[in-house]
Order: sequence, then C-alpha cells, then structure tokens
Amino acid sequence: MAEITNPGTNATEFAGEYKMVSMYGLVPTSASDTVTITAAANGISSIQNVMVCPGAGVDAAYTTVSATFSGLVITIESWDEGGTVATDWTEATLNLIVIGS
Repeated sequence: MAEITNPGTNATEFAGEYKMVSMYGLVPTSASDTVTITAAANGISSIQNVMVCPGAGVDAAYTTVSATFSGLVITIESWDEGGTVATDWTEATLNLIVIGS
C-alpha cells in the first residue's frame, strides 16, 4: 500500500457545512493506495462520501478503480480487465471526489 501524493485540488463549498474536494492527476503506485484527508490541507474533518474514476492510462492492465474510507484515510484499489489486482500503472492517473464537512 502506498500513499498517493496530490498534484491538484479544487474545492467547492455547499450551503451549510459540507464541501466537495476534487483531486485530479493522482498517480497510483500499487494495487491498494491511500490518500489521507486533513482539515488543514483539505478543509474536511469528516468524510461523508468518496468517488473515484480513472483519469488516464486505462488499458488492459488498469481498467477499474474503487474507493473506500475509514476516518480520514481513503483506500483506492485498482484492477485489470480480468478482475485481478492491477500490476501496471504506466501513465495511469485517477480523479477523486471527496464530500465531507
């Protein structure tokens, strides 16, 4: 498992206490990567939902991604076209949307 660095972030505030943070250009480095959200860096201290999608580099070795979270740590997993864990992330990126307060 590897910690993904975040090259770019956009944030949008909704009415009330919720906001959406969009992270783009994240580069996966293993079949199970993590992203840690912090109030100081992202303005979120409680995650409500996460969504992830491939950004670039989709091929037979990297076709599907999913995200789950526990506390402020988001785990991103990736698979190849056969449904086994991905092993090649050449030129791969992903985009992550976090909704929280």
